[in-house]
Amino acid sequence: MVTKKLATGLAGAIGSRYLKNKNQLLFVEYGGFISKIDLVRAQQAIVSQGTATIKGTYSFDCETGSITASGAVSDIFWRQETAVLRKMEPKGTAKIVNLGIVDFNSVTSSSLQSYDYTSTPIVGNNDASNKLVAGNVFCVKTIEGNYCKLQVVTYGYDLVVKWVTYKLAPAYTRIGSGYSELEDIAVAADESTAYVTERGGKILKVNLASANRLSATVVVSGLIAPHQLYLDQLHNRVYVVEYGTVGNLVRIDIGTGAKTVIASGLKSAVGLILTSDLAYAFISEQGLGAITRIHLATGIKTTIATGLTNPFMLSWADASETKLLVPERDPANRISLVDVSKPAPNVTPFISPTSVRPSSVAMITAGTYCVCADSQVDAYFLTAVLSGGYYKGIGYVPKDLIIGGLVDMTSQPTYFAQFPKGSPFGGTLPVMVDHRRAWDGGAVYYRVFVNDIARFDTWDDLIMNPANGRFEIIERQVADADGFRKVHSPSKVYYNSDLGCLLDSVSLPNGLRTLKVEFYNAAKGVMSSASHALMINNQKCIASLDMPTLNGNPADRECGYLKYVNVADLVKIRWVASHPEGYGTWGFSIVKGANLYHTESGDLGLVKTHHGTYSKTVKEMLGLCPGVAAFYDSLAVYTKVINGISRQSQYDAYESMAFCLAK
Repeated sequence: MVTKKLATGLAGAIGSRYLKNKNQLLFVEYGGFISKIDLVRAQQAIVSQGTATIKGTYSFDCETGSITASGAVSDIFWRQETAVLRKMEPKGTAKIVNLGIVDFNSVTSSSLQSYDYTSTPIVGNNDASNKLVAGNVFCVKTIEGNYCKLQVVTYGYDLVVKWVTYKLAPAYTRIGSGYSELEDIAVAADESTAYVTERGGKILKVNLASANRLSATVVVSGLIAPHQLYLDQLHNRVYVVEYGTVGNLVRIDIGTGAKTVIASGLKSAVGLILTSDLAYAFISEQGLGAITRIHLATGIKTTIATGLTNPFMLSWADASETKLLVPERDPANRISLVDVSKPAPNVTPFISPTSVRPSSVAMITAGTYCVCADSQVDAYFLTAVLSGGYYKGIGYVPKDLIIGGLVDMTSQPTYFAQFPKGSPFGGTLPVMVDHRRAWDGGAVYYRVFVNDIARFDTWDDLIMNPANGRFEIIERQVADADGFRKVHSPSKVYYNSDLGCLLDSVSLPNGLRTLKVEFYNAAKGVMSSASHALMINNQKCIASLDMPTLNGNPADRECGYLKYVNVADLVKIRWVASHPEGYGTWGFSIVKGANLYHTESGDLGLVKTHHGTYSKTVKEMLGLCPGVAAFYDSLAVYTKVINGISRQSQYDAYESMAFCLAK
C-alpha cells in the first residue's frame, strides 16, 4: 500500500464525495468550509525551459535551468565516479524517475504527476548498461515541488539535455465558507449542485459555482444533529440520519421541506447509505458499534455487523453493492470492509492504519481511495496495474485471436465471425473497449497508441435521447491534447457501446506495428494496459489479364475476334494475380455463352504472385457449338485485408474481356 498526503492542516474534514467528471474530491470541513482537491492538478505556469549542457561533476537546477557546482542548491547531480561509472542522482528532497525512450511531447504536466518518483539514481555508465542514451526521457519532482521533464540530446561526460519545468496550481482549495459545523455533502449527477448538513439542524442546497453560505438555500431546518446524507435525485428527496441517543432516519422532500420519519430508535447514528433500488438503508450506529440494515418498505431492522469502533460514514466498495467501506475512528483509526451479503463475522480490515479520526472514504478507482481524517486528506493506492484490462479487440476479432499481428481464428471454429488465417488489418479499425466494466472499475480515461504514439482519430457517435428512446443525439468523440479520452458514463446510452476508437490505419505505414490501449484512474495513473502486434496493410491487389491467343497470335482488341483455320489450333489465355505482400486470393473463370465453362482459384500466400495459363484446342473449346462460340474470361484478385468487421474490398482488383472463336 502506498499513501500520499493530499491536504493537511484542515478544520475537521468529514463527509466527502468523488466527482468523477471533474476529477475532484469534494468534502466539508467541520469548521465551516466546502473544499475540493483536484486529483490531477492543473498547470499554472512553465517555470523554465530550454536546452542545457550538464557538465560532468556539476548539478542542474530545474527551476532556473542553471548549472552549478556540486555543493550548491539544485535538483540533480551528474556524478562521474570513474571514466566509466556515471549516474544522475537527485539532490536534497528532489526525486527522480526514468521513462526510457518515449515521445517527449507526450509527457505532460498531468502525466508527470502519475509517475513513481524515488531517490534511486539513474544509471549513466559509459558502457552497455547506460540508460541516459540520446532520446531517453527522465523526470524530476523538484525541491520546490515543481515537475520537470528532461530528454537526453547528446550523451557524454558533458550531458546535453532539453527540459521543461512546470509549476502546478494548488490541489486543495476552499470553495465555500460561512457554514456552521458542517457534517456531510451529497452531490447531484450534474456535479454542479450539492446538499450539505449543518449539525445545528439544517440541510442546505448549494450551487457549487457560488458555494458560500450566503448564497445557499435552506431546504429544511429543525433536524437533530443531521449527519450523512443520501440524495435520491430521481424523486427529489434526501435521506439523512439524526445523531442522538434515540435518533431517526428521515426522508425529506427537497421541494417542500416536508419530513417523514422512516425509522427511529437509532443509537448515535452517523453513517447512511441506500441501495440504488431504494429498498434498503444501511446505518452506522456508534452507540452500538454496529451497522444496521433497514428494509424501507417494512421498517424491519437487521444488525449486519458488530464490534466496530466508533463507525462513521458509509460508502459502497463495489458496483454490486455487496460490500461497504466504513471508517472506524480512534482508537482504531482504520477503514474496514463489511460484506453485507454474508453473516458475521463479515468485517475485515481494509486500510490500516489511517490518520487519526477517519470520517469518510471515497473510492476513486477499485484500487485508489481518498480518506478524510480530521486534519488531513490522504490517498491510498492498494492495487497493481491490471494486465489486459478493458481492451477487447478490433471489431469482431478478440485481441487473443490476433497472433503476430495477423488473424488466427482456428481455435474458435464455431465463432460466427470467421476470417481467413493470416489476414492483416487495414482501412478504418474499430478498436473495442469495455466502457461499462472500465467505469465500474474506476477508470476515468483511456488512450490508444500505435508504436507508442497516441491516436487522435475523431468520429461521431449516436446517443439515445432519454425523452423518447431514440438514438438521435450526435456526440463528437475526440481526444484531448495528450490523447486522453473519457470512459463513457453509464448515464449515457451509446449506440456503439464498446467502441473506443475508429483508427484510420491508412495514415500508418504498411508493416508490423504495436497497438496499445491503456486505461487510467482520475490521477491519470495507469490502471490497465494491453498491447499486441498489428500487421497493417493498405496495398491494392493487382490483376493482369492478357488477350487470348490462337497459335500465339492475340485476338483483335477492338472486336475480340480469334479466326481459326484448323480445330486443332491452340487457344491460350495468360494472367497474373499478385499482391505486394501476398495478402490475397485469386479466381479465374471463363463463361461460354450464358454458362460457366471453366473456373479455378488459389491463395497467393508467400509466393505473392501467381502466373496462370489456360490452354485448350479450338475443338475442345467449341464443344457442341457449330463452328462459332463467344466467350467471356475474368480474373479477380481478392484482398485478405480486414478491418475486424469486413473484408476491405476496395483493395480488390479485377480484369475481364470477351472474345469469339470463328472461322
